Amino acid sequence: MTRGVVACKKRWYKINKAVAQFAGCYDQASRNIRSGSNADDIKDQLPTQSGGSKRTKVSATGAYSSSSNPETPLADELGVDSPVRPQGSKKSKRRGKGKAQMSEDFSERKSSVVKKLSLMEDIKNVREKELMEREKEREEEKEHRAKMMAIKEKEIQIQAAMKEQELQTQRYIKEMEIKAKEREMDMQILNADTSTMSEKRRALHEIACEKIMAKWFT
Repeated sequence: MTRGVVACKKRWYKINKAVAQFAGCYDQASRNIRSGSNADDIKDQLPTQSGGSKRTKVSATGAYSSSSNPETPLADELGVDSPVRPQGSKKSKRRGKGKAQMSEDFSERKSSVVKKLSLMEDIKNVREKELMEREKEREEEKEHRAKMMAIKEKEIQIQAAMKEQELQTQRYIKEMEIKAKEREMDMQILNADTSTMSEKRRALHEIACEKIMAKWFT
């Protein structure tokens, strides 16, 4: 069946009026709804309206259209309060369970955060202890090196002193050897046989003996 222009306009007027009425009810239900609700909760808050509809003939072709009861008030008219459906026990239980679940989730997250912070604190303490131990080991190693260097320096000094003492001993031995040879030669001069010497040589021998006696006994 083909509708004419007038029928389409009236049909559009009916649809537009119904949509405006639904939008007003939906807006009022949205204002009355609490936080945390969804579209189904808003739908449950929509007011129920009673009213009949009648079919009217709108064109010569015999097309009919239904029109709402004009006495039915719109939800957004001033001075008219739309009835609100009370919350059911199941819905209250769902909200209670939701709050309990949120509280439980929050407690679990809080416990997890506390455990992580405690673990981080333990790791920090362990690292600080390791750093302190490493620093102590470095200080001990530094002191040990200083002691070893002091001991080595002392050993070098002792070795130098021993070497100097050895050189002095060698010089003394050499001097003693030289003196022993010199004494031996002097003793040979002192013990020389003068009976076979000439007068001149005997006189020289006496002078040499006097010098030897002065060198060794004065």
